[in-house]
Amino acid sequence: MSASNLVSSVCKKIIKPYFPTPTSLRCHKLSYLDQMLGGIYVPFAFFYPKLSNTWSDKPSNIISEHLENSLSKVLSHYYPFAGKLNENVSVDCNDGGVEFFTTKINCPMAKILNDPFVDKEDLVYPKGIPYAYSYEGSLAMIQLSHFNCGGIAISACLTHKVGDGYTMANFIHDWATIARNPSSKIQSPQFNAATIFPPTKDMINLPEVVPKGEECCFKSFAFSSSKLAALKARVINNSNIQNPTTSEIVSAFIYQRAMATKKKTSGSICPSVLVQAMNLRPPLPKNLMGNIFSFFSMLTTEEKEMDLPKVVGKLRAAKEELRQKYKNAKADEVLPITIELYEEAYDNFFNNSCYDIYRFSSINKFSFYNVDFGWGKPEKVSMSSNCPVKNMIVVMDNKSRDGVEVLSYMKEQDMSALEKDEELLEFASPSS
Repeated sequence: MSASNLVSSVCKKIIKPYFPTPTSLRCHKLSYLDQMLGGIYVPFAFFYPKLSNTWSDKPSNIISEHLENSLSKVLSHYYPFAGKLNENVSVDCNDGGVEFFTTKINCPMAKILNDPFVDKEDLVYPKGIPYAYSYEGSLAMIQLSHFNCGGIAISACLTHKVGDGYTMANFIHDWATIARNPSSKIQSPQFNAATIFPPTKDMINLPEVVPKGEECCFKSFAFSSSKLAALKARVINNSNIQNPTTSEIVSAFIYQRAMATKKKTSGSICPSVLVQAMNLRPPLPKNLMGNIFSFFSMLTTEEKEMDLPKVVGKLRAAKEELRQKYKNAKADEVLPITIELYEEAYDNFFNNSCYDIYRFSSINKFSFYNVDFGWGKPEKVSMSSNCPVKNMIVVMDNKSRDGVEVLSYMKEQDMSALEKDEELLEFASPSS
């Protein structure tokens, strides 16, 4: 049976905020960072193969109502998600609501999760939405998928125009908190990033930091705690670097192996740039929502620079330089620093076809495996396999929280070489 034939009984509802949005909050101005990002939908899915005893005997409509009611309540706090985008200027927070899909998938969840063709996992997302660049509907979309084994999957897609991965994580955690206990108090999210990163009226000259879509292959690789320890020991024993972080080690190692395998296939090293997103909370408030991140980068042009300790060292130095810039900045200096960083990177790297750009994002501190809507924690958390951004690498935690999983999106030829790389496979296990 084809993947599409497994889905039946698609139902759509519009879920609106429980409390009306006050008139004073009806216009949510996009920040400069929001304006730069395309309207790509970032998708996450949470798989719950077995609900707790309290919920295991509940009919599917009760589970749906439980999620719909709690979603309505959390949307009162995340009111821009229920609004409508006004070009690249603002969100009309009109309480139009978000689309909530309910589907039936006619197979056990294990068939989806254990299938070597990972695109079957995309059945749990609203059709055609993950990583789509434009959509006339909601800024956020939810899908609840019921499997015939009794398990469920919950997926959420949020347009990058109104939030980054941190924003999505906070939204999901707050939704789950209210689902577990409707009277729970959550820290009110703040949607005033435009006061820190004022928007521009010069739309034409905005740097485009997310490229247009390309067809990519998806693979995920798992790093156990013991393999991470071995990689860290290799760096510490061959350099003066102390206490390298998991993110530093994994990003540097994947970058190094990607460059090395590409050199084997092309015959020469390709000048490459590692670009790593960095959350700006802190120094900015933790409850500030929107796109609140900057990035640091490192350039590699010679083979002698591909040594792992050197890559980790350069990566750490770039990160610390960026941290110091923001740490020492006055309030009115944050925006100029950010604009300068983005424009410099765009002119030097993003707009230059001579470089291979590897985009890294570390979300392993977002605790996605703790998302509990009342029936337990997820067995698996994933992102869609259909990301159109070439050389996008996402580092996230695993279920046991002692290792990480790396989600990789590359051109088919590059991925084919990487997944056969012996040095990579010494430390990482293919998990898809």
